[in-house]
Amino acid sequence: MIVARVLLVGFDDACAARVRRRLAAVSVQVVARAGHDEIDVRALSDRSPVVIDLTAGDAAALGLVRTIRSKPELTDLPIICCLSRSERGDLPARLVDDLGVRVLLYQPIEPEELAQQAASLLGVALPPLVEDAGQRPVAATIVSLWDQLKGPIVERTAIFDEVSAALRADRLGGELRRSARAEAHKLTGTVGTVGFFKAAQLARQLDDLLRPGAPLGRADAAAIEGLTVDLRLELEQVPVQADGGRPASDGRPLLLIVDDDLELVRRVSAEAARSGMRVATATELPEARAAIARACPDLVLLDLTFPDETEDGLALLSELSDRTPPVPVLVLTARDGLADRVDVARRGGRGFLQKPVPVTPVVEAIINLLTWLRASEAKVLAVDDDPEILDLLRALVEPQRIRLTTLADPLRFWDVLEDASPDLLVLDVDMPHLSGIELCRVVRNDPRWGGLPILFLTARTDAETVQRLFAAGADDYVSKPIIGTELVTRFRNRLERTQLLRAMSETDPLTGVANRRKATQSIDQLLRLANRHRQPFSLALIDLDRFKQINDRHGHATGDTVLRRLGELLLRRFRGDDVVARWGGEEFLVGMYGMTRSDGVIRLQEALDQFGEEEFPAPSSARFSVTFSAGVAEYPVDGADLTALYQAADRAMYRAKQAGRDRVLPAGRYPDQEHGEPA
Repeated sequence: MIVARVLLVGFDDACAARVRRRLAAVSVQVVARAGHDEIDVRALSDRSPVVIDLTAGDAAALGLVRTIRSKPELTDLPIICCLSRSERGDLPARLVDDLGVRVLLYQPIEPEELAQQAASLLGVALPPLVEDAGQRPVAATIVSLWDQLKGPIVERTAIFDEVSAALRADRLGGELRRSARAEAHKLTGTVGTVGFFKAAQLARQLDDLLRPGAPLGRADAAAIEGLTVDLRLELEQVPVQADGGRPASDGRPLLLIVDDDLELVRRVSAEAARSGMRVATATELPEARAAIARACPDLVLLDLTFPDETEDGLALLSELSDRTPPVPVLVLTARDGLADRVDVARRGGRGFLQKPVPVTPVVEAIINLLTWLRASEAKVLAVDDDPEILDLLRALVEPQRIRLTTLADPLRFWDVLEDASPDLLVLDVDMPHLSGIELCRVVRNDPRWGGLPILFLTARTDAETVQRLFAAGADDYVSKPIIGTELVTRFRNRLERTQLLRAMSETDPLTGVANRRKATQSIDQLLRLANRHRQPFSLALIDLDRFKQINDRHGHATGDTVLRRLGELLLRRFRGDDVVARWGGEEFLVGMYGMTRSDGVIRLQEALDQFGEEEFPAPSSARFSVTFSAGVAEYPVDGADLTALYQAADRAMYRAKQAGRDRVLPAGRYPDQEHGEPA
């Protein structure tokens, strides 16, 4: 019988573990690097796919591709190569045309996509992926992973059979004992989190039996065997099945308008769609509830009064606020009493607009709220050597609009911390090589990261351990096995306080983009990443054309509207890991990691074209449009730090204004001139 096989070259353990779980019927072999001492090319004869990570620019990895293709018997071997998203030159073309690479994948590398591509080349079907659990109860979200986790977890219990056999033969070594205890410790957290609390107790008893210094002899073999059998029996129980999730979207925010004013619904829908949203509508509350059950919206625009209904919109507002996570609601109503405003605020409403109101301010309020929600998406870095715990954390927190980065190898901590730039750090206490307590001290000693909130996950809650956590600088801890609702609540409490303080100190209040101080910090960090990973970084400087004339002719309130709309556009057009900031006055700055100068010019030109199509109302009832000019500089071609890049982009932007405004130019050898907007 031929067993389907996939070889992964150069991927970390966490990524490999997720690919292995998805390819349940396939043998997934993993090697750390592409050197000839690691891989026997002669063994690659079964036509099974080879997946090679080239993102680090490793010459040995590229050499492996060439070596495989140099073997006549391997000319048809399927190869998948993973590249940096900013890969320049002709390497992609050479890989495909000259070396016969079947599939190219680009950063960020998703284990799910790797598994799908490998399955396609093998001609096997993947089991259904656990659906997005955005609106499922936390407990149901966790148990829905059990089908994927069960096999690997049960296999891990085999180490206890080895321990009992070694005890009966009177040859239990220290290394086997330490490994078995570490496995029992991991199982305590993992199976308890899924909901197998009795199994967690059994794993904890094994942990206690195997603790250092505890005497173990032949008589203890029977106890370990009994605990292992009971543990496996518990893990054979069938968990409660979760209900289905919501369908995946195309990435655009979904707005649900609940109002029986058909003309208003039509006009708001058209304007919202033009601003890049998907729109669903409902003219009565039962219809709204049905629409929410089909696809949970990102934002609801809700009227409070429905003449033919026995209830008003406040009941639906309460339901949406009580969901996990809450659905943000913007109220648009003719009711104007203070009691109504207080009731809306008390029930979790995010805004109150009073009818009659023009369509433009309504859509602006929607965009502002969506922009704020996007900007407030939290980032969490979780470090734990147990891949199952990391998968469970992902299932718990990602439906809560939390972006989770996981790390199973604590030795890679500092690089991943810099890359992820988290709002919250989650650490396990007991890990190989470096403990969570040591990592906590490292973070607290660094001036840039010293204020980062740190939460520990630990199966040890004795007074001594807890004292050590707080002495090292921990803000909080959650005991394993993890109770899902408790963990989510702790996360939210820490993140909301952090985000509130950051929003006050790092956001420009008029436009909603980053202020100058925050932009400087973020760009310095991205420049360090660009240097370490040898990636390009582009800086764009944007200046509104004839902005002084807008303020003089139409008033400063209109000028503020223009600034706000440009900030909203830039936030929509650029990725979440880009930096969008107001640098001062009518000047905006965009930092684009992994993007060349020429690509940055294209991105800015697209934004300029879109902004030029917008019309702004003037007090005289006339409408007018606005343009901007921009310059784009690239690291390290045009400068090695923020100051040099800004100066290069500023010269290019000034040159664009001299050439007639309304254009984007790359940095280059422009002569220095005295600045000041051309007449």
